[in-house]
Amino acid sequence: MMNVKLTRHLGRLKVDINGKLYEPLSFKSFRPNPTNISEFYAAGVRLFSVLTTGLTSALGVPYSLFGESWIGEEQYDFSPIDKQMDMFLENAPDGYFAPMIQVDTRDWYLKAHPDKPNSFTHLSQIAHDGEWRRAAAAYVKAAIRHCEEKYGEHIYGYFLLGGTTTEWFSHGDREASHPIKEAGYRKWTGDGSACLPSLERLNREGPVFLEQDEDDVYQARRFHAETISDLILYFAGEAQAVIRHQKLLGVYFGYLFELGGERLYNDGSLDYERVFFSPDIDMISSPSAYEYRKIDDPSAFMVTQKTLDDHNKLYFLEFDHITHVAPEEVRDGLDVMSSNRSIVKIPGSKSKCKNEIESLNLMYRDFILCNANRAALWWFDMFDGWFRSDGMMAAVSHMLKLSKSLGAIATKSVAEIAVIAEGRSMYRARKSARLATESLSNIRRTLAACGGAYDLYSMGDCEAALSLPYKLYVFVNQYDLPDPAAIHARLRSSGKSALWLYAPAYATDGQLSVSAIQKATGICVSEKPSSNGGMIFADSVIDYGLDAPYFNIEDSHATPLAYFENGAVAVAYRELEGYRSVYASTCNLPAGLLRQIAADAGAFVYSDNDRVYVYPNSTSVGVYNATDEDAVIHLPEDGVYMDMIEGRRYTCKDGNLHLAQKPIRSYLLIKEEQRSL
Repeated sequence: MMNVKLTRHLGRLKVDINGKLYEPLSFKSFRPNPTNISEFYAAGVRLFSVLTTGLTSALGVPYSLFGESWIGEEQYDFSPIDKQMDMFLENAPDGYFAPMIQVDTRDWYLKAHPDKPNSFTHLSQIAHDGEWRRAAAAYVKAAIRHCEEKYGEHIYGYFLLGGTTTEWFSHGDREASHPIKEAGYRKWTGDGSACLPSLERLNREGPVFLEQDEDDVYQARRFHAETISDLILYFAGEAQAVIRHQKLLGVYFGYLFELGGERLYNDGSLDYERVFFSPDIDMISSPSAYEYRKIDDPSAFMVTQKTLDDHNKLYFLEFDHITHVAPEEVRDGLDVMSSNRSIVKIPGSKSKCKNEIESLNLMYRDFILCNANRAALWWFDMFDGWFRSDGMMAAVSHMLKLSKSLGAIATKSVAEIAVIAEGRSMYRARKSARLATESLSNIRRTLAACGGAYDLYSMGDCEAALSLPYKLYVFVNQYDLPDPAAIHARLRSSGKSALWLYAPAYATDGQLSVSAIQKATGICVSEKPSSNGGMIFADSVIDYGLDAPYFNIEDSHATPLAYFENGAVAVAYRELEGYRSVYASTCNLPAGLLRQIAADAGAFVYSDNDRVYVYPNSTSVGVYNATDEDAVIHLPEDGVYMDMIEGRRYTCKDGNLHLAQKPIRSYLLIKEEQRSL
């Protein structure tokens, strides 16, 4: 078996195939064909994903037109995989491939086992069924063995797919019980009489945080999430029994920043850390953030990307924006002559790019985000035709060349802001609240617009992040924080700043104590029975829309930074033992206020404009100008900078660099003397 691993070369993770390093820029399609494979191969792509399932997608059409290979109890027909792999090899002869294998229940399985739920829609309800797990694992191992025996020298890894949209969502069951799930819950609790709460109780509305008589909801929510991560790790372990870490293994999972509202809970993603930290997982993928797809948006991750990179996990951002040439409907293609041929509208037409310039702008915007964070990227030609224009294919080729060129220069993060988020604390929040949407999904716009460089960490890496030379730590959702003293001890005498949002430690162990916020922040906070109104900042009033609890600051030793409409202090800071603690009694902030807090902490601010987004690392500075005007950014060093996207030179003088507005709004700036290294 050939040996594939991830190798960090000059700061960037590369796919290492028998000692040769490959750029982690890749291609995926539900409808691969000789045309789109050869298009991307000609552009320089050498890594390809191969979807091997014939199951029906969430749109009601088959994922793959090549057919199904798991056809019965311990019965496999791998000819559909062979036909597809042979087509890839013919049209990408020097390519390497990652077959994507789906574990879900097939139609024949559900007919043979009518008492079992459909794993594609109700994953948590069948996850504890040993018979299905063993059958699906046997199929996964058989498929991998077949691929290795026949195509092993062309395969760099595998992706395991399961649950709704193959992203390990358990969306359809909405946390609901089932006899199989109930049996798993009793084993998980060690209580033979334990019962999962009713849906009515799980969906109960009320204050933001669960109350003390709702511990059963908290426990059920933890169990639901751990069920999904346990299942992923089970299949990963089974796959590793065959590939033995000689090939890479990946999944889609852990969309902490994307699944606002009920979906964060229903889909079962909150226990993502165990998957991210598992030695059996090498790659994580997610689409580019759906909430940030418009031409004037920033690009954004769904996951705690810096944590993945620090643990040597390759994160693939999936570019699946609706380009200007993307088809608006899909035909299943199974019977061309049939009048019953399925025609399905593809969602997302409202966000479809108007022209090639818009498509190119989104492509380059996601690319400069990935480049800054040393992340991987693949282009998802979903149902064929997404990228069928000379301009877009030229852009793919250009991005590959840029990636190779920049990859020859040592690169590291220059972020001075560490953003720390987590899933565990969200168990304490009510899923009907807006908390997840505002504190996790919407805060990405604030972070992008504040103009500072930031890294996204998961709470499991908090201690490691605190030991690094960041100047500002933003704790976005640490509501269940058993030991804030440990963070305080790390910050003491550091000269750094910590920003705490909304309710740090308030719900620790379910106790709901406002005094815990004071212990975490060192600032006196009061809980109020009614809203203080919106936050006033820069002549604007912003209401983040949360229900009780409501907090404001009452501390004569703290310096106010913003107020509520009723005059109460909303945001303030206090100098503690050699560091600054900032507390905001809201779950998000205006970008201008975060910019001020970052600058006061000593963090470098690259942009003062909320719509000029900057993506820097030690090698290059990516810029996306979402305005219709010229942009000015700040750089730490004066000099001449080359825009690697269009080949234009710009001069930074007195720390300011002027960028003339142009059709391609993205810039990838590298200092001239560094470019010549």
